[in-house]
Amino acid sequence: MSLRYYHHFGWDPTVLCLTPQSSDGVDDFELAASLPKDIRVVRVEAWSEKKCRRFGFGHLDYRCLVPLYLSGSKLLIHERYDLVFFSTTAFLTFLLGPIWKRRFGCKVVYDFQDPWRQAAKLSYTRATVPGKWWKYRLGQMVARRLEPFALKSADHIISVSPGYVKALSANYSWLSSSKFTVIPFGAEKADFDFVRERNIRQKIFVSDKGTTRWVCVGRAGPDMNPILNVLFGQLAALKSIDPVFASSLKVYFVGTNYSPAERTVKVVEALASQHGLANMVEEYSERIPYHEALSIYIESDAVLLIGTNSADYTASKLFNCVLSRKPVLALFHKDSLVSVIAAGFSNVFLAKFRFTPDEVLFSAAVAKGVGWLRDVKRDRDIQFDNAKIDRELEPWSASELTRIQCSIFDSVCGN
Repeated sequence: MSLRYYHHFGWDPTVLCLTPQSSDGVDDFELAASLPKDIRVVRVEAWSEKKCRRFGFGHLDYRCLVPLYLSGSKLLIHERYDLVFFSTTAFLTFLLGPIWKRRFGCKVVYDFQDPWRQAAKLSYTRATVPGKWWKYRLGQMVARRLEPFALKSADHIISVSPGYVKALSANYSWLSSSKFTVIPFGAEKADFDFVRERNIRQKIFVSDKGTTRWVCVGRAGPDMNPILNVLFGQLAALKSIDPVFASSLKVYFVGTNYSPAERTVKVVEALASQHGLANMVEEYSERIPYHEALSIYIESDAVLLIGTNSADYTASKLFNCVLSRKPVLALFHKDSLVSVIAAGFSNVFLAKFRFTPDEVLFSAAVAKGVGWLRDVKRDRDIQFDNAKIDRELEPWSASELTRIQCSIFDSVCGN
């Protein structure tokens, strides 16, 4: 989101990342092709997962740490970099901050897209933990020891959620409030233009006039189940209220699991089946490339944006959902940043709960939102003003949020 604009605000970036072959993520070559051609990208080979598992570890954080350190050190030795910006959820790489700062005198800024050290109230149980329980516990024990070591080198900390800032401030009293800035992922209209120019098409469903398609793209999990229960309850009720419309409705959940393709599992369909929605809800758990996700929005009739039972969760895809120009049903905690921002968009219906999704008022709001999506599909007179949506998005554009980022970089470097 930011790489298009760094030069405009006076910064010359070098991207240090892993090769697609050695990472366990999606090899998104179209995303790489969409980046400006003058951006320098240095790719590093992480240690082989197959070989590392012989020694009892295979997680990407551990496999990439030494290769990134060696390559980054070489860059810092031969060129004068003012600042290193860590924007990743491979949190062990944050440990390179204090080492490089001590060796080379560079400034360090961290970007928290997720919490490294989980708050007690957000911690997983044995039943809900993604992966093995002992590995999660070990990872959190490591986080409690290493996070403060890394953050002592921080010249500034950016976060996508005010909740993460609150947790970090509570855990480390020596971090002053002036060291934090909340910046969500921005809105980039050019990404949708790229999809249309390249004719990138989604592969999840075939469009036809006889079917209404609502889509939800992104991870799902136990922390979202209470909200999904309410949504599925209202979709089940829709089958009684309007059986004709319900019979033509398909709801797609795409990219619900972070695991690689060979290890991915479905996490939504079983819950939908409990509500009698096996024929309405379809799940494709494997992650898909970024621009294919945008094409799903373009070819859908409506977009579902599902939060968690925590106010700290901030959905990175909010602005892409709005930019799709489709009606968006957003279900979130009332104190989440998404609730604050989403209320300002004319193509978003926001249903909020105060404490838990079990609240009667929340269920009623979700029912109203489901009805709104149905009416938008039926009523041709309901049209969204694209120019108005563009104006609403201006404060959240990728350009504007990159400007704020760069002002932070300028400040910590004394520019």
